Amino acid sequence: MFQKLFTASQIKEIDYQTTITQNISSLELMERAASKLFKQLTPYIAYKTPIFVFCGTGNNGGDGLVLTRLLFLKNYQVKCFIVGSPEKASNDFSINLKKLKQINFKVEYISTENLPEIPKNSIIIDAVFGTGLTRPVKGIAQKTIQLINQSKNIIYSIDLPSGLYADKSNSPKDSIVKSTKVFTFQFPKFSFFFPENIEYVPNYEVVDIGLDTSAISEMHTTYFLITEKIKDLLEKRPVYAHKNTFGHAYIIGGSYGMIGAPLLSSNAALRIGAGLVSNFLPRIGYSISQTFVPEVMSYSDVSKKYISKIKIPKRITAAGIGMGMQTKLKTQKAFKSFLNEIKVPLLLDADALNILSENKKWLSLIPPHTVLTPHEGEFKRLVGNWKNSFEKWQLLKEFSLKYNCITVLKGPYSVITNGSEIYINPIANSALATAGSGDVLSGIITGLLAQKIPPLKAAILGVYIHAKTAELYVKKHKSYSMIASDIIELLKF
Repeated sequence: MFQKLFTASQIKEIDYQTTITQNISSLELMERAASKLFKQLTPYIAYKTPIFVFCGTGNNGGDGLVLTRLLFLKNYQVKCFIVGSPEKASNDFSINLKKLKQINFKVEYISTENLPEIPKNSIIIDAVFGTGLTRPVKGIAQKTIQLINQSKNIIYSIDLPSGLYADKSNSPKDSIVKSTKVFTFQFPKFSFFFPENIEYVPNYEVVDIGLDTSAISEMHTTYFLITEKIKDLLEKRPVYAHKNTFGHAYIIGGSYGMIGAPLLSSNAALRIGAGLVSNFLPRIGYSISQTFVPEVMSYSDVSKKYISKIKIPKRITAAGIGMGMQTKLKTQKAFKSFLNEIKVPLLLDADALNILSENKKWLSLIPPHTVLTPHEGEFKRLVGNWKNSFEKWQLLKEFSLKYNCITVLKGPYSVITNGSEIYINPIANSALATAGSGDVLSGIITGLLAQKIPPLKAAILGVYIHAKTAELYVKKHKSYSMIASDIIELLKF
């Protein structure tokens, strides 16, 4: 269900453990990694296309040298440029440089005075820096990155774009290769999922280089990438089940002009499999609900246009609150009373979160393992600002740990945490940037909670399924045409 993610230092240790357990040298591991890369990369490259490989003098550059040799031996039109001083090169780099010279391949050395000209319709292989980079790029390496970016050619980076840190945030001023695709060894890197890095890592492909499975299994991490197997949580239903077997979701929200939000949530809770769904709306929403989602039972507030006093039915198995609710004073008081009374798994979204941000002492009233689903603006109102994505992740963990809750931070790569582990959704799709999309997600997760899926798993599964619908949609339609109701329709997959 999950793939482990590691820091650069942990990956280095796994590499080392692999050489021990498999009784191979680091040079042999480099050869194997580049050979695997060659097999995955060459389908993207035509024989007559000029290929420019830029290699630093570390082990990432060593990978680039091996790849250059393999391309040359298969008659690809390849040139190789060394960035940096060979006197400071790693041992494996130096050995592979000698191997290139032994087959009469001539490498070129880059200096400020002789930057190469890269013709249009070329392929650039970026192997300047790898996971070992710890400081901003300067000097000739910086000029090389600028040259690569200005060429406007297809750029394939080895392991990660040169200049990008593996497991911390860069400064906005840093020089970083803007890759077309990253071929990353064994594991995606943390920084691939920072929204500000989308122009450097628009997509990536994992190259399995056969690192030791025991070393991977034994290496501790608190960061995980969600995989397709998470859908196994949607278990096959027993033949002799009835609607009560699959729980009763309760959706609370809405206000004058914003009745659609809780109705989208209600519909999504039904579509994800909750056996029963009820909602609680201002009185103005009652007839709308009965018309729009006739499968949903509806309760009404005494107030016509906003929520002022919330009823809690006895037989519900999960509740979601906040969608389109607004933050009027009476609504806030009703929400506080609700927090004191609710006894079933709970999801808080939208205006429930905005009310909490105005009354931070009420955060202590959140029942254990409640799921919160803020977007970045709502999360900032709860915790304050942050400098970069890595700091944002740390704030997310601290907040969830402090209040014993599960927090879903919505965005291009949504992140879910219980305060101990972080789970990253690998699907980023702008089709979900549409009104009501978050309301549908809240309904999905509430529907899963109603079916007695544990809160953390329900949040992870809900986020993944929600994103998967967008992936399915854009296979047939333009991303800009997707609306929230389409997400619900695609839950039929």
